[in-house]
Amino acid sequence: MSRGTDSPLGFAIIGTGMIARYHAQAIAETPGARLVTLCASGPEQAAAAAARFGVPCDSDLNAVLQRPDVDAVCICTPSGLHAQQAIAAARAGKHVLVEKPIALSLADADAMIAAAREAGVLLAVALQRRTDPDFIAVRQAIAAGELGRMVLGTISVPYVRPQSYYDSAAWRGTWALDGGGALMNQGVHLVDLLLWYMGEVEEVFARFDTLAHEIEVEDCLAATLRFANGALGSIVATTAAAPGFPHRVEVYGTQGGVQIEGEAVVRWDQAGEGGAAESRRPATAATPQAAGAGASPTGISAVGHTRLVTDLVEAVRTGRAPLVPGEEGRRSLATVLAVYESARTGRPARPG
Repeated sequence: MSRGTDSPLGFAIIGTGMIARYHAQAIAETPGARLVTLCASGPEQAAAAAARFGVPCDSDLNAVLQRPDVDAVCICTPSGLHAQQAIAAARAGKHVLVEKPIALSLADADAMIAAAREAGVLLAVALQRRTDPDFIAVRQAIAAGELGRMVLGTISVPYVRPQSYYDSAAWRGTWALDGGGALMNQGVHLVDLLLWYMGEVEEVFARFDTLAHEIEVEDCLAATLRFANGALGSIVATTAAAPGFPHRVEVYGTQGGVQIEGEAVVRWDQAGEGGAAESRRPATAATPQAAGAGASPTGISAVGHTRLVTDLVEAVRTGRAPLVPGEEGRRSLATVLAVYESARTGRPARPG
């Protein structure tokens, strides 16, 4: 970073679609950050984005990356473009916050990580549910052994996306640019949480199909998992469950378990003295959870993105690693790719 630590970190947003709005809001709400410019896919899109976001917008990525007032970029483009854009940004000396998934292949993810390391810049991945205080508390409780030996972890993603969602952009629902369907696009956030809680996946067995949409990728998937610690798990995901339901993450150990629904911990019970159950339910537990992202891609809050941008600014200022570095984004990608490999081959697969 070329300017003093008292100067705001200048951000560019690469991509001007729906998720770019969340990044723009996050930057606006983060002390020490300012939105400098955007980059769109063409001149017409650039003109429209400049009017919508209130800052200049270019259609030339190289021109954006050459700007000395840009210190960091948020990559909000189709997933198949993440790697080349992140590598270009790192080589230009810019810190990177890339949307999920980090990339569509492990080779690309590794190249992104290497480019950031060689350039001495930070690479962070927008897996924002790791920033939630209640979810962090679950992670800390597991690490402290409060739930005992972990034995089971599951995620359920009963989402809906109409055909019009996939038809709204040529890249949606394609293997080349979306990289997958219900799991890669929607479910990867929950895969990340599951791995954060349960540890590495050793082996997966899966099936998938396209049951309700005219798309290349899957809209329905089921997988069983064996974790390296011996625990078992499962993943089910769909984008055909109208009208859309909140996702769930459940983790269980020999001394307790936690159930997450939507964006809240709805049940957290542990074995107390004499085996009696003790509840650690937060205040949100009594509130029925809306479908949120299960019903619409805009059914999420920008709070998580704001926390990620704030974290990146602090990481740059202090020289520490970001909360969700590239290596963590690679881990969830490896599991998703193993699930797809198993579903295609009909045989168990191991994450790379």
